[in-house]
Amino acid sequence: MTPARTWIVLFLVTVFTCDAGVYSRVLSRRTTVEYDERASLRADILRRWKRGIADAHRERCAELTAPWIEHTASLQGDSTLLPLRVRPFLPGVSYGSIFPGKSLFSFVRGVYHCCQQKVHCRSVKGIQGRLGEADVEFLLLKEISSLTVTRAELHLQLSNPQHVPIRPVLSSLAKHNLPTRYSSSTQGDVTEIRVDLHFLIKNLQDVAGSVTSSGPSLVNMRRVESHPQDSDPVWDDTSRGLDLSLVLDCGLSCESNDVHILHAPFIALYYK
Repeated sequence: MTPARTWIVLFLVTVFTCDAGVYSRVLSRRTTVEYDERASLRADILRRWKRGIADAHRERCAELTAPWIEHTASLQGDSTLLPLRVRPFLPGVSYGSIFPGKSLFSFVRGVYHCCQQKVHCRSVKGIQGRLGEADVEFLLLKEISSLTVTRAELHLQLSNPQHVPIRPVLSSLAKHNLPTRYSSSTQGDVTEIRVDLHFLIKNLQDVAGSVTSSGPSLVNMRRVESHPQDSDPVWDDTSRGLDLSLVLDCGLSCESNDVHILHAPFIALYYK
């Protein structure tokens, strides 16, 4: 090979080597930039996901102290009647155990999570209801009579695929021109109704010899036996049970809107 050809070959090798080095550095730099962009995108998605969870937790915690809505309107259309039977605990009388359901466990976990986050931290006790063929029964333990209850609420989870407004009415309160206090929230096709039962628990404590209650008197809400058509609560001195009539007002008809109870309701008691 002549010196001229040797020089040309060396020149071309040098050029190709330099180009390859430059391309390699550019490719490396581009790969690093793309990796950084993907890592930044993943971090941004993770931050948004965590923020969404935190916002959802705050919303659920805020529901614990949601203000009551007062409903006093007269019922219209085909309303659904849900009889409630509340039985105070009596030694020696067995009604059978009622194991807490999934919805009650989930609710209690949510309350304690809010407490861990230092949001609306309060003690809570749940009372699982038993869903019968035509009514719901609750058994109140004896220890409840000594609690300083600050809030008591009935929880109902209802299938509501048409998203119709549902308003609960306690017939005994409506008969005395007293409003039924409640709050509601909807997620998907499920509506949760919470009905204020604080007056009921306080009056039951009254009957049990606890602190004096304010608000509607249980004695004044007893049904007179000579007027069986009245819808007041019935206080049974033998079994010491209380019957309430809860009416679900779905507008024209709950049945036609496919509104029905999903799980056995429960009562949540907040206490000091």
